[in-house]
Amino acid sequence: APEPRQGSPGGGGVKFGAVPVGEAAGTILAHSVRAGGVTLKKGMRLSAADIAALGAAGVVEVVVAQLEPGDVHEDAAAERLAHAVAGEGVRVEPAFTGRSNLYATAAGVLVVDAAAVDRLNCLDPAITVATLSAYAVVEAGRMVGTVKIIPYAVPGAALDAALAAAG
Repeated sequence: APEPRQGSPGGGGVKFGAVPVGEAAGTILAHSVRAGGVTLKKGMRLSAADIAALGAAGVVEVVVAQLEPGDVHEDAAAERLAHAVAGEGVRVEPAFTGRSNLYATAAGVLVVDAAAVDRLNCLDPAITVATLSAYAVVEAGRMVGTVKIIPYAVPGAALDAALAAAG
């Protein structure tokens, strides 16, 4: 099998590439796989049971993302940063596929530090924060922002810098 390639855009040390199924436990599936009644979704961490099911379905290799030491999985990173940027009256949704959305908990006016959001977005191409415009009128339950980690993980140092900037 080819050696996984290093460093996708914004991906820090995340390696992407095809690996033998038997060596894929603990990696993150880069593409959904359907074979022999088995369906595994892109972005899931492959368990020993998943590996056994893939092998039984005749799959010999999969394309995966392999995190490097210090990388933080996209969901954990997105949720941590979302909590750091959420202010009073904002609820953070659990992250899914590297995205954590923020919702207003009451009607009001959204106060956004646009310069701070711009600074966060300049730290690392893997980290994106977006909000409604500053002073937008919102009702309870309206999505007011989102945090997205673009590849499957972000280097821990980049997340630490974003958390410090958000704080």
